[in-house]
Amino acid sequence: MLLQGPPGPFFKRLQLYLEGNGHDVWRVVFNPADRFFSNRHGRVNFYGDLGEWENWFSDFIEGAGIDHVILFGAERPAHRIARSIAAEQGIDVVSLEEGYIRPGYVTVERGGNNASSPLAGALPLAGLNYEEQPDFPAEDFKGFEPMCFQNAVHYTVRALFSFGKQKAMFHREVPLFPEIFFWLRSTWRRWTKQTLNFTTIQNLLEHHDGNYYLVPLQVDSDSQLRGAALGWSTLKLISATLKSFARHAPPGKRLVFKIHPLERGRSNHASLIPNMARAFGIEDRVDVVDTGSLGLLTRHSAGMITINSTSGLSALHHGVPLLVVGAAFYAVPELAVIGNGHPDFDSFWHSRHVADKRTRHAYLRWVKHEALVMGDFYAAKGVHAACQNILLKLAEYRRAEKTEMEARSAC
Repeated sequence: MLLQGPPGPFFKRLQLYLEGNGHDVWRVVFNPADRFFSNRHGRVNFYGDLGEWENWFSDFIEGAGIDHVILFGAERPAHRIARSIAAEQGIDVVSLEEGYIRPGYVTVERGGNNASSPLAGALPLAGLNYEEQPDFPAEDFKGFEPMCFQNAVHYTVRALFSFGKQKAMFHREVPLFPEIFFWLRSTWRRWTKQTLNFTTIQNLLEHHDGNYYLVPLQVDSDSQLRGAALGWSTLKLISATLKSFARHAPPGKRLVFKIHPLERGRSNHASLIPNMARAFGIEDRVDVVDTGSLGLLTRHSAGMITINSTSGLSALHHGVPLLVVGAAFYAVPELAVIGNGHPDFDSFWHSRHVADKRTRHAYLRWVKHEALVMGDFYAAKGVHAACQNILLKLAEYRRAEKTEMEARSAC
């Protein structure tokens, strides 16, 4: 059974691919946008609310003999319910997300992603060899522009043609006309501030190499942030880091905030942060950028602070101190400073806690091997690769299930 996928036709193509390889596939659609990007064959229209969804889903998967549920976004309200019921009935859940490492990868895991990932809080078992796993994907599928177009179509159809209980099933609100304004403002800000961003980044790399702390901000509506932030928000993170930096950061250090490209048009953080920095008397030590290579900025930084963004993996790759404020699958004491909702910013400015290179790279290769497959949800070539690799993962999970059953029988 396929539940909600990423905006656009990916789940439609995945259904066709799985059916073409001998699988029976049902697809549940919750609103007109899901329906627009679906196949008539095997489609089930659900018209209820979350309360009705729980009973309906439980009855359907039991009666239809479902053995795998595939969904995108483990923390969406409907998907949290589905994961819980599937676990009770012993049905495997395959949870997809944008790649933990991008571009070129998508995330495919059993049970959940991010804080609910089966990898959460763990390190690879001793003796496992991941030396042959590549450090970076072989191909960038160039999915950003198709993603923007497919998202625009999806949310336009959803906003114009959804009524009643269909709206109650939205995992997040995307008002149509404000959203158009935000995207136009994002484009305007990108082009008008391009020179300023370039100059700021160049100045950091040339004159402050290794002397600035990087804070990559997340998208406020991201279910990962809402579901596993442990009470933290973007605004709270900005305030807390500025306050602590002003009082306890070593002289000569700088603080750099990187605004997420998908949040650039929605927020006013680019003006809020300098104003707050001025109030704390550190306006000459704080920078804000909304473009540029995260990897490049991370590599030349003194450390990174994040709530639970997958940007933290960049800090692990480049070997800089990392403070994880909320719940994240890579929040492992051997790898990072763990805030667990109560971070000690004051001490972090002086932290040198970094795992050795071999441990860090073995961990990243393990994550790629266990949780990622080559592909993309939006670009045509990447979609085909993702479908192929998801099918391979399903076969891998079936083998694992068989092994687990045989082990239980032996006991």
